[in-house]
Parts: sequence; structure tokens; C-alpha cells
Amino acid sequence: MKKVIVLILVSCLAVFVFASCGNDNGGDETMGNTLSFSQANSVEAMQKLDGKQVKIIGYMSTLSPINGSFMYLMNLPYQSCPFCVPNTTQLSNTMAVYAKSGDSFEFTDRAIKVTGTLEFGDYTDEYGYEYGYRIKDATYTEVDTSEMSDKMKLWQQLASTEVISDVYNMYEYINFLCFWPTYTAEFEGGKDYLYPTDAINFIETEGAQFNYGYAEGYFDSMIKTIEEVSTTDFITLVENIKKAKSLAERAFADLKAEEYATTTEYSGSFGDGRSQYKMNNADTYEKEMEAIYREFAEWLAEWEI
Repeated sequence: MKKVIVLILVSCLAVFVFASCGNDNGGDETMGNTLSFSQANSVEAMQKLDGKQVKIIGYMSTLSPINGSFMYLMNLPYQSCPFCVPNTTQLSNTMAVYAKSGDSFEFTDRAIKVTGTLEFGDYTDEYGYEYGYRIKDATYTEVDTSEMSDKMKLWQQLASTEVISDVYNMYEYINFLCFWPTYTAEFEGGKDYLYPTDAINFIETEGAQFNYGYAEGYFDSMIKTIEEVSTTDFITLVENIKKAKSLAERAFADLKAEEYATTTEYSGSFGDGRSQYKMNNADTYEKEMEAIYREFAEWLAEWEI
């Protein structure tokens, strides 16, 4: 069967800038429980605030409906696409914030304080992003960062290099290395799971979807960018990238060494009895990938204004 290499994956959507619509961005600054991005890593902590007024400081992502009816709030400036758990549409280190009915958000690249009501539920927005809670009926005020701490100035300097987005792309690459047997692609005969040769092509072929991670010095170049900003303040991130590099090298070595077996898939995705590959160390890779990604996500959430 001749294969057409078109991998079906979730990726960042096209970038739209918030429309400059009229909006009362006021709000009672005394109201609301103070919420943090670190706190958002705990479902239990967030559920205690369900239905309550909250306030949080962050930055708008430039991705938004043109009508400005909602925005993605991040603790990192200069971002277009919101962050997601690798190979999913589930938001990570990003909060969906909805304006009051009839209002809209005007875009600003300055830090903002959002005030609104935290609401739990199962949400999928018009871009296909998924989240278990949102901030609704929200307003915002811009925050004066002229007296920003040296730590936050350093954080903004790191953010301007776009290396944090590069790290997210790194995790998409590692996710593919560890879980390529679960990926699907469109072939001439229809959709099917990847063969090992398909996975290698997606990595080694020049210009292929994951060839960027295969490039010589890929991981080290991110570390160099970080250390050019500071050799001491971002050690945790550097060590996280080194762990990711080790996992990537081992997973790819296993792929090349044919450390996998065929199994039979009965999930109903393609009908009963479809053959599928499984990495011999799949369970180990899953646990390690989850651990290092969570370590990164928790580190990222610590950077509060």
C-alpha cells in the first residue's frame, strides 16, 4: 500500500488579534479571591472556588475570536497560541476568560488583572480547545509593571526569546517518539495507525512534521538560549530539558532497534481486529513523559506577577 504522509494531529490554530471593540474594563478591585496559575494545577483547590468571584493577573494571548468575546490568559507575555497538554486540545498553563454578555475585550500586550466568576464544566470552544473550568462575566484592568521585580524582568526577557514555546514544541516531539503507535495518518486506503517506517520518516525526513526535533543540537540550542539570559535563574528548566533529551534519545533508539510488537486493537476506532504496534517500553515511557511534563508545567506556573 502506497502511503501518503499526512499526519492527523492537533496543532496551534491560526493567530487572530483581539478586535478593538468597546468594553468597560473596569471592575471592583476589592472583590474576588486571588487565584494563581500554580493553584490551577490542583483540581481540588480550584473546585473550592467554583461559582465564586476570583481575580488573577496574567497576559492576553493574541489568539481570540475577532469579536473579543473571550480570551486566553497566560502567565507568559508575547504568546499567540495557548499552551496545551502534548498532542491534545486540553489547555495547560492557560485560562479561558469570557467577557460579560454584550461586552468584548480590547487587546493589550500589558499585564492585566482579570476579575470574574470561576465556573466548572466541560467546555470546548470554537477553536476546539477543551477545559474543565473558565472565568466568566469577566472584566480587566491593566497592571502597572513599572516597579516590576528583577525576577519578573528576567522572566519577561526569557519570554521574549520564545524559548518557552520551543519547549512546548519539544514535548510534542517527545510525545510522538514515545507514543507513535497510537498516532494515525491518512493513507491512500484511508486512515490507519502508523507503521514503524512511517514514524521514522516523520522524524528523519527533511521538512517532515517532527524533523525539527531530530536536528543536530536541537536540545542544546534551547539550553544555550536560556543560559544566555541567565546561567543561574532557570536551572530547573535546563535540567528538565536534559531529562527530556534523555527520554527522546532512548525512545528513538528503541524505535530504530525495533523494540516493539504488534497487537490487536478493539477500541472501535477502525473496527475490531485492526493490527497496531506497541512499544515494549510503552508503560515506562508514559510514566516518565508524564512526570517530566508535569515538572515543567509546575515550574512554568510558579512565575506569577
